[in-house]
Amino acid sequence: MELDDEVEVASRLFTLHLDKALSSPIDKAVWNPEKDLLAMVTKDQQLIMHRFNWQRLWAVSPEKRVTSLCWRPDGKALAVGHEDGMIALHDVENGNVFRQTVTHQCSVECLTWVEERQPMLGTAADVFFYEDRTPRFFPPPAKSPAMPGAAPAFDVSGAVGFLEDQNSSADAKAALKSSHQRINILCSGDRNGTICLNVFGVFLIGRVEVRDLDIKTSAMDNSNIQGDIYRLLDAFILKVSLSENLQQLSVLCSGQLVLSCSQKRRASNEVASGLFCMQINSAIVGCRSKELHQVALQVSSIEELLEVLQVSLNVMQKLWSDAMGAFQEKFQGLAQLLREHGSHANAQEELLSLLSCGLASTGVHQFLAVSLGEGGLKRLSKTMDTAFRELHVIISEHLQPVAEILAFRVGELRGISRWRARLQSIGLEEKLVDRAMEDAGMLLVQVERLLRMISDTAAQFRMFFAWLTKSLRQLNNENSPSTDQLPSINSEAVALFLKTQFEEDLLGPHLAPVSEDAVRIEIGIEESERLEELALMGGFLDSTFLHKSLNQQISQLFVSCQKAFSMPSKIVSQQLNFENMLFLGQLHQPNTLIPISLTYYEEKGNPVSPEAPCYICFLTPNKLSEVHGIVGIIRECTENTSVSAEKTRSWEGVALQIGAGLSCIDLSLYKEKQLVLLGRTISSAKAWLMILPIDGLPYKKITGAVEGPDLPNLCLSNGAVSHISLRDGRARILSYGDVVPPLAVSASRGLACVFAGQRRALLYDLEEDEDGQDIEMD
Repeated sequence: MELDDEVEVASRLFTLHLDKALSSPIDKAVWNPEKDLLAMVTKDQQLIMHRFNWQRLWAVSPEKRVTSLCWRPDGKALAVGHEDGMIALHDVENGNVFRQTVTHQCSVECLTWVEERQPMLGTAADVFFYEDRTPRFFPPPAKSPAMPGAAPAFDVSGAVGFLEDQNSSADAKAALKSSHQRINILCSGDRNGTICLNVFGVFLIGRVEVRDLDIKTSAMDNSNIQGDIYRLLDAFILKVSLSENLQQLSVLCSGQLVLSCSQKRRASNEVASGLFCMQINSAIVGCRSKELHQVALQVSSIEELLEVLQVSLNVMQKLWSDAMGAFQEKFQGLAQLLREHGSHANAQEELLSLLSCGLASTGVHQFLAVSLGEGGLKRLSKTMDTAFRELHVIISEHLQPVAEILAFRVGELRGISRWRARLQSIGLEEKLVDRAMEDAGMLLVQVERLLRMISDTAAQFRMFFAWLTKSLRQLNNENSPSTDQLPSINSEAVALFLKTQFEEDLLGPHLAPVSEDAVRIEIGIEESERLEELALMGGFLDSTFLHKSLNQQISQLFVSCQKAFSMPSKIVSQQLNFENMLFLGQLHQPNTLIPISLTYYEEKGNPVSPEAPCYICFLTPNKLSEVHGIVGIIRECTENTSVSAEKTRSWEGVALQIGAGLSCIDLSLYKEKQLVLLGRTISSAKAWLMILPIDGLPYKKITGAVEGPDLPNLCLSNGAVSHISLRDGRARILSYGDVVPPLAVSASRGLACVFAGQRRALLYDLEEDEDGQDIEMD
């Protein structure tokens, strides 16, 4: 009877905006923090984007299974974690992937993207300011050229009624640039216990291996002997969050807590197994956020430029390979004809004989007049000329400008690295950046040399084809007016081409992929001596770099940049230390995915306070607790120590016992320290949605003891328990009873999306109540 009364009370709250059918059940869903957009992953692994009115914007089908989702704080990019460890960043406008990173070796189970809160002014850190000067001297860098023969991708946005204007590409660039005004960090955790921190979602600046952390009892259990050190084996990251001041990392994970090898004192090394909450001190990231921000700005731009370089080189290699393939295929026919006519001379010797004497053998005459013909000669000449023009365009419009911008940005990074007092603490090594700077300068020289070589080679091929055309007309006794329009023939240039370029590809080695059989480019003695003189005068330390091909030089630049850019991650990772741990309870099934919500709430009246506490809510899975229907809530609290003015962090906890006849299936923290619960009534087969304030609950201080009762039972034993029913919050009985996770809640927009088992989506406004009953909507 009491449950029926609660159902009656909760019948008219929250406005139902729509009730829509779904083509496939939903596996994951997350709201955009800035727009009325909902990103979802279906059970059949389709990534889709819907508006508030359920209009579909776009849909993509990733090759690998999607395991996690989160939005960039500005809502203009979606991070998608995959089972192979890759994290893809999708453009909100069209779903295109604009960056990919592989920082994990296994499935990415959770993602959180945090932007640094606006710091207080007047601090010592404000003296570190750097303006990106690249736009002053360079236009925006060119995009990667398209691979020849590749068809443009079909744009499905028009098919689903979402058209963008012609400025969408420029708007996307502006949006990406605006997202870099303040540092933002993408936190990711995988099933092997690895946590990665990526600035702007692409630059790795920190890595935590949870299984390698030294977990000290002095920080979590005062009753044990001081000095015990534990390790968390088989760690599985369920949830991770970084505070907005970037100084505290909260982690929920499962695993087996054991004494370290040097601390074994018991018959069984295992101390506890199940669900844990861990705090990791990331003060180095928060205290050095300005330095990390500036380094990440340059590094992320340099990495994008390196990608353009590599793609441009691949396109050039394909263009030249196709053109030379066509050229060699045609003149292989000449060699075949010579053999058929019994000639012991090769094609090169026969053509040199034609050049010097003006007499053609039977094989050469048949090849030029019959097999090739003037039409075939013109087509081959056009093929080679087109290849040279496209190579020149790629170098002048893509490769060279990008190489110049890259050298400038590496130079800017080099200047930043010389502030050793600030930058060495985050691992920016001046010597490593100097090495990258020299490689970038060498690349500019290599690009200029290649541009000259392409112009010279194109001129030689044009002279060769002009001579062949004139020779063919003379062999056919043709004296057409067009013959006089041919350029004058330089016999020495044609002879040089036949001796060098005809049977040997001199341009190809500069573009060839790097292999074990390293290509060595030969240079003249005079050029080698000039390079040695420049090295003595303070130029490049490497005086033999022109023996490398362009591809080898780019690969060397990749390696030197990778060495320089990986150092900040190594140094910062060493300073991400364990701080505290709390044992939440046992899990009867390892790596169980349970409903978890974690966020940091700012204190009212002090929005820039660094003491914003972390709230963690989790739903106890079956058999985790003896009491049925328990929601555990943990929050951080700080205390002033009596010895010093420093503050220590501790935990407060409370257990929510759901009323009889009710069961909770999912939850999500909401704004203003509220909790949204989704559940069912056991007897009447109805579903309910409720918002519950959690700030005034009877929290009690708890310790990090790893032996004893689990957290819910610990709270029940010391009175930190609250019995709740639908009358204790704003609640509503839903239109369908077979609701299923996930519960998608938008704190910024005041929306909740609930999914029903028969493939329905229900969208509720949590800030507005209806005056009447639900109205069924199509």
